[in-house]
Amino acid sequence: MVKIIRPKPAATLIITKIKNKKLHILMGKRPDEARFAPGMWVFPGGKLDKNDLSTLKKYKINNRMIKNLKLLRAESRLGEALIHTAIRETQEETNLKLLSNDIREMWVLGRAITPLSRHMRFDTKFFVAPSECFTGRIKGNGELDKLEYVEIKKGLELPMFDITEFILQEIDKRINKGNEINSNPVFWRYRQEHRLITEIK
Repeated sequence: MVKIIRPKPAATLIITKIKNKKLHILMGKRPDEARFAPGMWVFPGGKLDKNDLSTLKKYKINNRMIKNLKLLRAESRLGEALIHTAIRETQEETNLKLLSNDIREMWVLGRAITPLSRHMRFDTKFFVAPSECFTGRIKGNGELDKLEYVEIKKGLELPMFDITEFILQEIDKRINKGNEINSNPVFWRYRQEHRLITEIK
């Protein structure tokens, strides 16, 4: 019998920037020798740490993000802990720090669960925030070989997982509509290796 690996809670923070009237996303390339996602372009992020639950910070959060986290099965304490995970991991991997605990410009895009067939599995929440919310010079900590703002359409040509490609397309679509904070989150998962994508309302 194949052992089913339970996905670990994780969070990703996608930082956006408008340069020359084009949307750019902060991304990095995983080392080719990495155990997970070698050579793939990804967003900063990582798994929930027990300290994220025990040392929670009080952030000023917009009501829509709270509602969407609940829709994605991350209520109250877990939701706030995952926000902290995303912010902490981003600071560790990029050297970018929040300007303040007022993160009402941040929004939650969705949730994705790694397929059963993978040897490492995560239940990840995807957060998005504009670069104006952060300060500091971009500097990697070694987890990513490259770290840069990538123009979103050029980014889609890079080696990446299908979920990463989907997230880029969703961000582009929602920001172009100008209603990203109030948009409904999506839930991405697999059933018998077939993708299931649902807009949660």
